[in-house]
Amino acid sequence: MTRWGTSQAAAEARLRAALEEQAAFPAGQWATGARVCEVVPLWRSDLATSSLAPSTRQLYTAAARLYVQPAVGDLRLGELTPALLDRALAQVRLHHGPQPARAVRRALSSLCADAVRHGALRHNPVRDTRPIPCPHHQVRALTTAEARDLQNRLRGDPTACRLDLPDLVQFMLGTGVRIGEADAVRHAVLDLDAGTVLINATVVRIPGSGLQIQPRTKTPASHRLLTLPRPVVTTIRARRADRARTGPAGVVFPSPAGQLRDPSHTQGDLRAALDRAGYPWVTSHTFRKTVASWLDDTGFSVRHTADQLGHARPSTTLDHYLGRRAITTSNVADALTELTVAE
Repeated sequence: MTRWGTSQAAAEARLRAALEEQAAFPAGQWATGARVCEVVPLWRSDLATSSLAPSTRQLYTAAARLYVQPAVGDLRLGELTPALLDRALAQVRLHHGPQPARAVRRALSSLCADAVRHGALRHNPVRDTRPIPCPHHQVRALTTAEARDLQNRLRGDPTACRLDLPDLVQFMLGTGVRIGEADAVRHAVLDLDAGTVLINATVVRIPGSGLQIQPRTKTPASHRLLTLPRPVVTTIRARRADRARTGPAGVVFPSPAGQLRDPSHTQGDLRAALDRAGYPWVTSHTFRKTVASWLDDTGFSVRHTADQLGHARPSTTLDHYLGRRAITTSNVADALTELTVAE
């Protein structure tokens, strides 16, 4: 350990204070001299009681296990510098790609912020590392004809119908919600007379507990009241009349077994159905891009489109979901009716 001062006495005093501070913590607890692998369990305990969403906690925990501990686990907290962390993040990006590297950077920042709160670090060195950019892929959305053709093909696919995918796809194309948000829609948040749905939850898988309805959305901006297109209202009325199609907690789109629908499993079922339908380039996220592009083409403002998708910043909508037009009109549901087909 090294400390500097304006004189020998000052340097010695600072060094003595630093050694006393480190010695005040038992081995394995938060301390400047503790190894990263020793404090990861402490950080995970704090993470478990934080206000972060369960999916975010799972992401950070997985990043720590897969990348953080192998890369810097043997280093002491006091040895973590921006330059060292920059090199470690560059290696993760080189070998695993930008998305894992960004997850590692966020997990490391959370761990170091915890160390600052516990007095083991004076500042968070991750904040001084370089941001990790991700390449922006060209936005490709379904045309109106493609959206209607896809839905008709799914309704004509016996396997897709058995897995109850056509109604789910219609709902996503009619609202632009995420697949986990669609899986969490309950009859209690629907007002079919007014033609609205309150998006206030998402389905997540909690290790050791299984699938659960998380009573909050991905971000505060994702908590939103949406107006439903008429064909979607008609479909949900038919489903409501069929009690056998209502899942636990009154979910509108349960799994084929009548339980909560797993977003990951649904992605796999949807992938196979889309391939059979002749749309191998389409994913569930394409439906959100289609809604954004359609609203943009119809003349809605970027702010209005961002609110529909649940984005806090219109810049996110612009950068990742559509082009650069912004003309204000009204009545989102009427515009999205063109994307949906009645059963």
